Amino acid sequence: MNTVFKDLPKGKKPRLHLHYSSKKLAENSIKKLRKQPNKQYQRQAATTLYYRAKLHKYQTKGMKNAARVYKKFLQTLKHKKK
Repeated sequence: MNTVFKDLPKGKKPRLHLHYSSKKLAENSIKKLRKQPNKQYQRQAATTLYYRAKLHKYQTKGMKNAARVYKKFLQTLKHKKK
């Protein structure tokens, strides 16, 4: 299973398994992100997944839908910041 960030300290397991291949998996990933207390981590992970889905070389219809879900989530984070 792929994770967003691979630069974890030695011996540490990844905290979340986030996906960008379909709308359903993106929505599940956002649920996991909302549970994270660190807003900066939420924004960074969602931005990474958004651009991975949007700019993927072999983009599928599911990835386009996932990109829309992440874009909407990022907009909600921006509104909370104000």
